[in-house]
Amino acid sequence: MFAIAGLFLLLTVLGAVFVAFVVLAVLCKLVFKVALLPLALAFGLLKLVFVAMGVLVLLVVAGPVLLVAGVVLLPFALLGGLAWAAISAVT
Repeated sequence: MFAIAGLFLLLTVLGAVFVAFVVLAVLCKLVFKVALLPLALAFGLLKLVFVAMGVLVLLVVAGPVLLVAGVVLLPFALLGGLAWAAISAVT
C-alpha cells in the first residue's frame, strides 16, 4: 500500500518538476525574444537597405541595356507588325 502511495507521490513530484521546467523554458524564451527584438529589427532594416540598393543597382545596370535593346528591336517589331497586318489584309 505504501509502495503504491510512494509511486503516486513520485509521479506527482516528477510532474511538478516537469511543469517547473516548462515554465522556466517559456520564461527564458520570452526573455531572449524580448532582448533580441532590437537586434532582429536592426537586421531586418539592414536587409531592407541592401535589397533597395540591389534593386537600384539593377535598375542602373539594366536600364541602359533595355533602352538599347528597345531602340534596336523596336523597328523590327514595327516591321513585323506591318508584315502581319499586310498578310492579314491579303488573306
